[in-house]
Amino acid sequence: MKIAKIDHIHVYVENIELAERWYQEVLGFSRDDSLYFWFEQGGPLVLKNHGASLSLFPRKNQHPGHTVAFAVEADAFLSFVPALNAEGIPFTVCDHDVSMSVYFNDLSDNKIELTSYEYLHAKKLLEIVV
Repeated sequence: MKIAKIDHIHVYVENIELAERWYQEVLGFSRDDSLYFWFEQGGPLVLKNHGASLSLFPRKNQHPGHTVAFAVEADAFLSFVPALNAEGIPFTVCDHDVSMSVYFNDLSDNKIELTSYEYLHAKKLLEIVV
């Protein structure tokens, strides 16, 4: 599989507003207004700094740690989802309306996400292989 880049990292925080301000002031991140609708719908607040992206989630019962999301082309799902099935690795698929994601865990229970922004193509592929 060819990974295009690390797409974003999930960061679970106690207070979204304080965390947003901290990441802005300390590391120069800014709100990604194009994805603010996700936050308004109860999803993450997405912050960007050039090619780096963070998704701030309110911490509920998550232990400290993160989810690493890798960006892939839609065709990568054709080989990847069946490979997860063949290995007996449980996964979930999520339609984010602008991207499609597959979530699973590594051997140490770290959270991994594969995301494709080739939305229509990825959605068709996932409907076939899931």
